[in-house]
Amino acid sequence: PRSAPGPRASGLRQPDCWPTPGEAPVVLFVDADLLVVDKPAGWLTHPDGAEPGSPARPSVVAALQPTFGPLGVHSRLDVDTTGVLALSRSPAGAARLQSALAERRAEKRYLAVVDGAPTEGNGRLRTPVDGKPAETDFSCLRRGDGFAVLALSPRTGRTHQLRVQLAAADLPIRGDGRYGDVVDRRAPRTLLHCAGLTLPDGAHFEAPNPPDFARFLGEDPRASRAGLARDPHTTAWREIDGEHDGWPGLTVDRYAGWLWVQQAADAPPDVVARPLPPALGVCRVEAFADRSHGQQPPPAWVAGSPALSPFVVYEHGVAHSVRLGDQLSTGIFLDQRPQRAWLAAHAGGMRVLNLFAHAGGFSVAAAVAGAETVSVDLSKRWLEVLPESLAANGIDPARHDRIYGDVFDWARRLAKRGETFDLVILDPPSTSVGTHKKRWSAARDYAELVALVSPLVAPGGALWACTNHRGLTPGRFASLVHQGAPSGARLERVAPPAVDFMPLSGPAAVKNHCWRWPRG
Repeated sequence: PRSAPGPRASGLRQPDCWPTPGEAPVVLFVDADLLVVDKPAGWLTHPDGAEPGSPARPSVVAALQPTFGPLGVHSRLDVDTTGVLALSRSPAGAARLQSALAERRAEKRYLAVVDGAPTEGNGRLRTPVDGKPAETDFSCLRRGDGFAVLALSPRTGRTHQLRVQLAAADLPIRGDGRYGDVVDRRAPRTLLHCAGLTLPDGAHFEAPNPPDFARFLGEDPRASRAGLARDPHTTAWREIDGEHDGWPGLTVDRYAGWLWVQQAADAPPDVVARPLPPALGVCRVEAFADRSHGQQPPPAWVAGSPALSPFVVYEHGVAHSVRLGDQLSTGIFLDQRPQRAWLAAHAGGMRVLNLFAHAGGFSVAAAVAGAETVSVDLSKRWLEVLPESLAANGIDPARHDRIYGDVFDWARRLAKRGETFDLVILDPPSTSVGTHKKRWSAARDYAELVALVSPLVAPGGALWACTNHRGLTPGRFASLVHQGAPSGARLERVAPPAVDFMPLSGPAAVKNHCWRWPRG
């Protein structure tokens, strides 16, 4: 459904876009009157007085005023939007911008990645915004499988004009969780970029295309991970994302100096033969679509030197113990990095239950923030990794409970004890066979699982419902969770994919939906 899920409470709400660590506005032009910058994603134009419990976000004005003096704001870009932002430094500059922008004599040019494609190569959007006339000229620069890149020139200046008009034309901007499909987020942010600004006196300013537009413009898709590669506090991410990067049948994940390569049995020979990114060693595993039946060959080191096992990798400064070459898993699922980042910053004071915890990545992140955690998993071997990761972060493992056993059995036991948690994280495998030899499938049984764990969510608490079942659409997944949730529970947020797991077409493989339980 392309409709808002109702009022959103504070607490677990995340911003639509995380600032890239170390990234800051780039000065495009400066003189005594004007300052023009290229605004990064995740940055506010000016401080907005964040609501309690929401993540702090940097602002362009607050960051640059110590260097350039008082700055005047005459137009804003949404926190998700990148590109040209002009600020005044003097009364003369303020008058120049005010006249140009308020009277619509300045020309702005935007780029947007939209879901779908227009039937015509160019045209004009005329959908009113907030009951007021609005017009935007567009031209289609590139069409792809389920997307298009549009150049947009607004002729009027209504709030969220481009987002509203494109959604009304059934061309929502990819990643727009407000005006697009609220349950099917396919990008980490609203993919909108202010590419150019021309003032009436002829002054012209341009901002380069942002890295996350690269794959949609037919450029090297690995450019979108440049921010991760530059972050000295992050050493694990996806380098090559299979068919979405033009490498069908092959994915490449980086763990510090080593590569973990998953190769499908039907991967094209020319793809398998391509040179990989530089690494100390390469561990390759043949990836079956369904691992629940076993029969899959073990990983093998095929180049360079094997990594010591275990060793530590970092995500935004949080340490995780991983293993390469020992199992068909490394101990951490990289596509959940944004959710762990949120926990590490904002889970302080919470009591968190992590079900199907695997090696406890969510628990580690929550513990770093100061949360109390309980982790449950059927694999004793993987749960034994959790104390290693906690200790690597200077946390006493004895303060965080681990339960080895069947999640279904332990959910009933904990409920019988009257245990409740501020946050329950539910991230089961797509399919599995439990201790009772009953085959479980997310596509069939997720609603039953939600109903089982529902008593463990404290009144007013939240359930993070996750799945990586590729055959389960976001809409169907939301419906299953709703079926199992109590009356009055509501979908509070749909988390977008990480930038290194952003699909070119179709929904993201991993779905993360945050549901808020009623208070009474």
